[in-house]
Amino acid sequence: MVPLTFLHNKVTRSLPLVLAALIFAGCGTQAPDQSAAHMEGTAQADSGFYLHQMEQSSDDTRINWQLLAIRALLKEGKTQHAADLFNQLPQDLSETQRREQTLLAAELKIAQNDVAGAKKILGNIDISTLDKNQQARFWQAGIAAEQGRPSLTLLRALIAQEPLLAGAEKQKNIDATWQTLSAMNPDQANALVINADENVLPGLAGSAARLVR
Repeated sequence: MVPLTFLHNKVTRSLPLVLAALIFAGCGTQAPDQSAAHMEGTAQADSGFYLHQMEQSSDDTRINWQLLAIRALLKEGKTQHAADLFNQLPQDLSETQRREQTLLAAELKIAQNDVAGAKKILGNIDISTLDKNQQARFWQAGIAAEQGRPSLTLLRALIAQEPLLAGAEKQKNIDATWQTLSAMNPDQANALVINADENVLPGLAGSAARLVR
């Protein structure tokens, strides 16, 4: 029969190892930062979720959730809440966060009916630095800034946005493009200039000429 003192000593020596294993296991199973997927647009949620995540986080992760909350609030039409949260953003942001902040600034101006302010901000954005989701939002802000008035600027924004969309949003874009074309006067239709990267415009230019005759 094994003495009780031997078992006690064995358990005492093993306990620190067991505790250490549990601690490391806990570290290994810590929930990963999910804000990146939401920032890239591959995951979406409502403002309540983002605000909760923001309160539970710190540092860069908190800022990511804050940016996401602002975006969601604007989408939900809660402009004042979005503006208040936007004004609380810290000065020290990463390049990725700074790009999102600038795009949100333009979207906020649109929501506040400050079209001139939105256009000024959009004009200072280098679209090549934006990801696909942000590019679609960039063009959407430009489309909104035209306030439905048919123009070459509106047409180009619609055409640039179309490849970035899918499903119902893509069809909505196509419908708006044709609506813009049909509303153009002859001078606007004749002024269509084809750029090398605008493969859709040649066919549209001919269609526009027929529509306005």
